[in-house]
Amino acid sequence: NSVEGETLVLTKVTRSEMGTYLCIASNGVPPSVSKQMMLHVN
Repeated sequence: NSVEGETLVLTKVTRSEMGTYLCIASNGVPPSVSKQMMLHVN
């Protein structure tokens, strides 16, 4: 999936979606930047 803009909103997230995700930012000018993050759901 891809999202345009500077904010990502997650709705109706359940515990089954918990885990590590990789965010990749690209504006068409190299290099792209990536960051790994952990999603926790209470």
